[in-house]
Amino acid sequence: MGKDVILALITAFVWGLAPAFEKAGLSGRIDPFTGVVIRTIPIALAAGIGLIFMGRLGEIQNVGWRSAAYVAAGGVLAGLIGQFTFYSALKNGSASVVVPMAATYPLFALVLSIVFLGETITWQRAAGACLVVGGVMLLK
Repeated sequence: MGKDVILALITAFVWGLAPAFEKAGLSGRIDPFTGVVIRTIPIALAAGIGLIFMGRLGEIQNVGWRSAAYVAAGGVLAGLIGQFTFYSALKNGSASVVVPMAATYPLFALVLSIVFLGETITWQRAAGACLVVGGVMLLK
């Protein structure tokens, strides 16, 4: 197994584990937006400390404004808006349904990458999209 596969499996495990903690936390007296803020604080601190310890703090000044704006927009979309809507769904719904449904985001990425980035659709990508939709339909 290659390093990429091992890292992808670790990512899948961590992303599968995190909603259990988040659902448990959201079951108390906490609203979803406050939950997102509480989640973000340790991420920002750990990332800043990581940049310092890895000696990469100076790299931030080398990032172009356009690249930084796109990455920041992605952060606002996924890290704030997406996380807020995910927490709202998780607080009100079943994790076993909400998490897989939210995990259909690659379908949207596929369509948007074709429309806005000019990527091409292949039969493998189309078949994969159909399998994702079918899997989510079985969960409902």
